[in-house]
Amino acid sequence: MNMTRFAAMALLTIAIVVCGTGQSSAQSCGVTISNMNFGPNIDTLSSSPVDTTAELQFSCSGWPASERILICVHLGEGSVASGGGARRMEGGGNHLLYQLYQNPERSIVWGSANMAASIAATAEGTGAVSGTRMIYGRVPGGQSTAAATTYSSTFSGADVEILYRAEPVGNDCATGSGSSGGAANFDVEATVAQNCIVSTAPVNFGSHGALNANIDATGTVYVTCTLATNYAIRLDGGGAAAAPTARRMAKGSDSITYGLYRNIARDQPWGDAEETRAHGTGSGSVQSHTVYGRVAPQTTPPTGVYTDTVVVIVDY
Repeated sequence: MNMTRFAAMALLTIAIVVCGTGQSSAQSCGVTISNMNFGPNIDTLSSSPVDTTAELQFSCSGWPASERILICVHLGEGSVASGGGARRMEGGGNHLLYQLYQNPERSIVWGSANMAASIAATAEGTGAVSGTRMIYGRVPGGQSTAAATTYSSTFSGADVEILYRAEPVGNDCATGSGSSGGAANFDVEATVAQNCIVSTAPVNFGSHGALNANIDATGTVYVTCTLATNYAIRLDGGGAAAAPTARRMAKGSDSITYGLYRNIARDQPWGDAEETRAHGTGSGSVQSHTVYGRVAPQTTPPTGVYTDTVVVIVDY
């Protein structure tokens, strides 16, 4: 009798072990995200935005065939605190605005909670499914006060939250429910290049009957350079390729000699040589440089309109 009872207990133990080894494998989903790089030549003086993308890859396994899975990807502000209504990258104490979006039109911000992106996928017969989703980035144009340097921000830890769950009908990621999909770190980077834009207002000496005294006039060179960019302004010799104080306005074979200077006293010639150039440091805004012109007393040529074209070159 005792032997029979022992045998029954042994059979019961075997039955429990067999049941335990027959459990299905764990259901899981994971995500990886590539780094996002806006490139080496961001022009912050331009009003046009710069766009790029990063790729999100997801992979799930261990699910019942045809199970609908909802993956919620929450992205925070990154390692640099947001500001100016957008995310920011940092470089040497300077900041560059950018934003991450869910759609190629870049109208739906990719954030967290009700701004998180939802990815719905259906498990195949093997219980697995994988795919990709693009993250769309944009650096807005017109950030003229951003210095020329490399900017970056890192997304890690709480800034990248992956949640997944079986979800037969909805795409609601605002509830914050689901199992954790682990870590998915990535970096955002951009390099602002030095740049300068130049424009001019002409020097007009006006109308005169005789060139028997100094005739003075001014023009302007307008320079806009990225913040902290050092620049030099050169003026060529005009149509006669002349020295700074011996340029010539011409009408046919007749001419009037004139000079261009960097100061109101007109004793600092403005030309192409290193020692005759004007210098400045970019602020991101327009900076004005006055061109001081003078026609010294000389033989008055025949009447008419005399002109010259001087090329302005900005080195930076």
